[in-house]
This record gives sequence, C-alpha cells and structure tokens, in this order.
Amino acid sequence: MPINLNGKASEAAKQLAQAFQGEDPAALEAAFVSFQKEVAEDLAQQFREAMESHDEQVLIQRGFPQLTKQETRYFENVIAALKSPNPKQALATIGDGTGATDVKDRMMPETFIDEVLKDIETAHPLLAKIGVRNVGYVTTWLRNKHTRQLAVWGAVESTITKEITSAFETVSVNQGKLSCFCAVSQDMLNLGPRWMGAYTRTVLTEAMACGLEYGVVKGKGIGGEPTGLNRNILGAIDPTNGKPAKTAVAVTSFDPASYGALVAQLAKTDPINGVGTERVKGSLDGLTLVCNPIDYLTKVMPATTVLNANGAYVNNLFPIPTDAVQSEFLDANEAILFLAGEYDLLVGGNRGIEYSDEYQFLEDNRVFKVVQYANGEPRWNTTAIVLDLSNLDPAYLNVKVAGTVKTKEQA
Repeated sequence: MPINLNGKASEAAKQLAQAFQGEDPAALEAAFVSFQKEVAEDLAQQFREAMESHDEQVLIQRGFPQLTKQETRYFENVIAALKSPNPKQALATIGDGTGATDVKDRMMPETFIDEVLKDIETAHPLLAKIGVRNVGYVTTWLRNKHTRQLAVWGAVESTITKEITSAFETVSVNQGKLSCFCAVSQDMLNLGPRWMGAYTRTVLTEAMACGLEYGVVKGKGIGGEPTGLNRNILGAIDPTNGKPAKTAVAVTSFDPASYGALVAQLAKTDPINGVGTERVKGSLDGLTLVCNPIDYLTKVMPATTVLNANGAYVNNLFPIPTDAVQSEFLDANEAILFLAGEYDLLVGGNRGIEYSDEYQFLEDNRVFKVVQYANGEPRWNTTAIVLDLSNLDPAYLNVKVAGTVKTKEQA
C-alpha cells in the first residue's frame, strides 16, 4: 500500500510530475531534489508518530509494512554503508554479509521491486492498464510478433521455417535505465531499515512512475528512452528527436460510424511482405483512449455520457467498448487510441543503491542513487493512433422514439 504523502510532500510530487513534462533538465532536477527532501521529512515524522503508538497495525496502516528477512538485511547493509567513513567503497561491496561484490548481490531484492510496481499501478491508471512486467534478471525478452498461430500442413520447407523464425524478436531490457537520487540525514538513518525501505520505495515509485508514463506516451525511442505510443516505429530515426511522431487524426465525433473508422485503423498488424494481418477475435478487448485530465472533463466525458431513462448519467459509453484513462503527459487536444495488450513495458534488474558521483556527500547528509533498468515499445505501428480532439463534438448519442413525428421546426 503506498504511503499517503502530506502537505508539502504531496505538493512536491505534483510539481515533479509537471517538471517531467518540460524540456528543462535544471527544472526537473530542482523538482526532484525538492520532492525527495519533502518526502524524507514527511516519512520521518509519520514513522516516529507511528512508532510512538507501539502498535504494529498503526505502522502497517501508515504504509510501513514489515520487510522480508532478505529486504531487512539489504537495508541494514545500506544504512551501515551510508554511515561509514567511506560510503562509496562500502556501497560498492554490499552483498550478503560475506563481502561478495557480484552485481546481483547488490541489487535490491525482487520482492521489494514487486511492491514498487504494485504501488505504481495503484496510483497510475495508464500503467495499470498496460501492466508493468517485472522480468527480474532477464536482459532480453523474446516476443511473438504474429497475432495468429503459425502452423502448416505438409513438408517443412526452408521458406516456411524462415517465416516462422521471423515471427519472433527480442527486446533489450537493459537498453534504458531510470535513475533517481535520494538524500537522507544521519539522524534519519537511525530510524532503521523499515523506514529506509519505505522512503526508498516511495521515492523510487514516484520517480519510476513519472519516467515510465512519459516513456509510454511520448518516449523518443533513443538515448535510453522507451518508444512512446505517439511514435511511428517504422519511420527513420533522427539522432536528436528519435523516432518521428505520428500525424494526429482529426476527430469531430464519437458516433458509431466515425469511431468505427478510427478503430478500423487498429484492426490489422503492420504489413509483412506487403500484407497486414487481421487481428484475431478478442484482440480489440484492450482498446483504450488516453488523454489529459482537462480534455477528459471538457471533451471526452461530455461526448461519452448520456442521461438514461432512470434519470441517472452513464459515463464512458463508446460505440465499441473502450476504457478511458488520463495522463498528465499528453498535451491539450491530444489523445491516443491504442491496444493496451500490445505495448510491452518491461522492468528488469537494478543496480541497487549506489554512491552518487553527481552530488557530494555533505557533512550531515548522505546522497545516493538508485538505477533501475527498463524498456518499453509498441509491438506494431498499428498498436496506436494519435487523435486531435480540438473540434470534438461534446455529444453524439441521439435518442429516437418510434412513432414520434418531428415538427416543421425540428425537421
């Protein structure tokens, strides 16, 4: 269960999300420094208050769950390393207590990362819809690009074997990495591994969520960024801007004919040997429309809401079943219609808690970083289309009663 942030920490989290949308690295860094500082102070206060109650349930309800034995040992080692005279060397040799320096021994436990991913999906509906897959220590992911089972009758010829082989491709999980910085004072380290775990989990959750959601929506596909749903994965890659952005389709109505035409653009996979393959029955079940919160309230919600016969409003009525989710990373009048099951968002191994070369260790503080490997990309270019909602009609449903006669003025 994510910890509820109070006051300044909650506001700092909102400012961090806004900073991720900009192009100013300095503003993003400042927002993150402010965020982790406010989170550290907020969580320290909440933890001390919960400990004063001497009630285990209060700690759990506040979001400070018991750590596993492996997690406890890991954060005990981290605290000891951060308190040491040479934290850089101590963090580099964190292991299982035997001095092992194998990289896997320095990784945060997979159970801890699983809880981070659960928190991410709880707070971010778009990522929950797609699903964040923890692939552990796997560095490459093999996936089937074909939507139908490949099978043939008769002799297996080389051309058929080649076609079957071409149906699979690998995705590098280590291609991209998310880094976040954390700072704690010496007295906060004295709060112990349980507080340290909660603090790291909270900061890592928010940082990863912002990074992953931005990547899913608008990632450039270069420089370690995932490939966003708004990108043309078949286009030429620009060394600065990455894969080209898709041209938005202007939408004026969500009536059945108009909406059906939009969904039809997702009905086939990309052409293979010049021919696209129709998606199998049920493959459109994950149809999702994502837009920013303001556009949802002023455009999408009015266009998909009706008053039923019982006098109650019914929301999110699309001609074809569609889930509407919101993301702050989309611009005004911009939306994406996509198939949630055809975006692979993979989180792999991590490098654990490391010494921060970017920040100096201060007299009463310890600054460290966490590096998490991840990658994401659509399986097909037809996994998503970008929509322009500038001229979307706020209502499309018309109720007609059999036997009624329109007046001259109504006709």
